[in-house]
Amino acid sequence: MVDFIKQHWQYFLGALLLHALFAGIFGLTMLNMQRNAPPVQLAIQAVIVDPASLNQPSRQQQQRRERERIQQQQREAQAQREREQVAEQQRREQEEAARKQKEQTARREAEQQAEQARQLELKQRQEAEQRRLAEEKQLRERQEAEKKRAAAEAERKRQAEEEAKRVAEIQRRQKEEAERRRAAEEARRQQAAESELARQLAEEEANAAALGSPEAAQYKAMIAQAVERRWKRPLSAREGLRCEVRVRQTPAGVVLSVQVGTCNGDSAVRQSIEAAVFGASPLPLPGNPRLFDPNLAFIFMPAN
Repeated sequence: MVDFIKQHWQYFLGALLLHALFAGIFGLTMLNMQRNAPPVQLAIQAVIVDPASLNQPSRQQQQRRERERIQQQQREAQAQREREQVAEQQRREQEEAARKQKEQTARREAEQQAEQARQLELKQRQEAEQRRLAEEKQLRERQEAEKKRAAAEAERKRQAEEEAKRVAEIQRRQKEEAERRRAAEEARRQQAAESELARQLAEEEANAAALGSPEAAQYKAMIAQAVERRWKRPLSAREGLRCEVRVRQTPAGVVLSVQVGTCNGDSAVRQSIEAAVFGASPLPLPGNPRLFDPNLAFIFMPAN
């Protein structure tokens, strides 16, 4: 409340002066009315009446009363004029006060509008300044971000180039190592192949030597004798029977299959020979392992 009075003291002062003016006018009006007030008439007056005048009022009394009545009317008219003047003065003062109040109100409104316009302009300038600062900040941030992005991109490219060089070096070393290993493996395979070939040649030579030896002939004769012991001679078998027999056997001598090739006997003879081979399974094994042949072929020539 105190702050409000301090801010609007001129309006409170004007209101106090206006009320003081109205009080002074009212006091002057009341003072004039008291001065012009008619004399107080006593309720009872004593009048000496001439007996001779009781029946006819005197002319002087009538004139005096007429003068008093006229004076009373004049005083009332004067009081009425004064009241009207006071009322007119009050009306004018009220109009003047209203005009001044209206002017003050218009001035305050104009001042308020001017202040609002000033505040609005100040706010707009502040907002424009803030926008400018924000745009400058955004521009700086974009420039910094662009610099960082460019630096990061350059660093990424540098690292990518270094990584590519490192990978290329690793690939070169791996390729050289692979070439070296391949060459070593190829040399090892070549050596192994040569060793295997030499071994096979030696094995074949040994096998050939074994197969051409008397032991090979004895091994086949032993198998033919074993088959012949199991052979049941059919009635259709003739003297001088000679048949080529091919046998597929396991390393243990178990017969897997039998095939009779060139033979001067009929189908009964062929079947009897096959049955005899299966009956002799497992076939005798040679004393020399080199003589063993999983695909054995021998001539079946039974005695007459």
